[in-house]
Amino acid sequence: MRQADLAFATQCTAAEGWLSENLHTLEGFFLYDPYGCLVAEQDDHPVGICIATCYGASGFIGELIVRPEARGIGVGTALLNQGVSYLKNRGVKTAYLDGVIRAVGLYERNGFHKVCRSWRFSGQLGGESSRHTRRMSESDMGEVLSLDQHAFGEDRGFFLRCRFASYPELSYVLVRAGRVAGFMLGRRGQDWVSAGPWVISEQAEKPAALLSAFAYGLGGQPFSLGVLDSNPKACNLLRSLGFVESEDSPWRMALGASENLGALPHCYAVGSAAKG
Repeated sequence: MRQADLAFATQCTAAEGWLSENLHTLEGFFLYDPYGCLVAEQDDHPVGICIATCYGASGFIGELIVRPEARGIGVGTALLNQGVSYLKNRGVKTAYLDGVIRAVGLYERNGFHKVCRSWRFSGQLGGESSRHTRRMSESDMGEVLSLDQHAFGEDRGFFLRCRFASYPELSYVLVRAGRVAGFMLGRRGQDWVSAGPWVISEQAEKPAALLSAFAYGLGGQPFSLGVLDSNPKACNLLRSLGFVESEDSPWRMALGASENLGALPHCYAVGSAAKG
């Protein structure tokens, strides 16, 4: 992908209704690693995209989209295999993705297996402020990144820093004994808000405090979260608060021996369907 291709990539995500995967998000991928951002061409015209994100021994496949006029001729498989090949060449042992329902067969035919549902919850909450929660500051970032790497399993500091820099008003920390014991980041568009990642330390007793502070800051505006079904505590908490999961939520899938990326119980919400 070249920088000029970002406009086409944005058209692809918009056509799929992926509102959160906008130009700003795609630019972040390109800044992180332009070589992992792929475009398929047919007769010198772009017809598909895919983004492969490397996190050391783990990687993530996202934004795999083929334009309708080029479907059914192997473009999606070619993009997927090129993305996986790129990750393997970078030393990745296990590749992950969140596969939409209609594409699960494609991923399974190419070696991926289902791990669990990656639920998309939506709802609203009045929320409340708490003496244990506050807006995140730049001085918190060291503790936030350390906590996240332990819970997530790899270093995704680039994306967390970008999220905080872009949406500081949607960034919160949970503080216990003067230390960061959890955090929640968010992002917003014209008519949507999403929360995540949402990470809690092993010592934190009330993970819902971050959710409540985030909702309070929104003034009751509806928002969405992505939560892995492998974390029943997080799923049950959201359901108890009236959040509802979408029936067409994707499947978390993996290619490789490990299934642990972002699966520890301290990871309450994913950061993005395209990068975990």
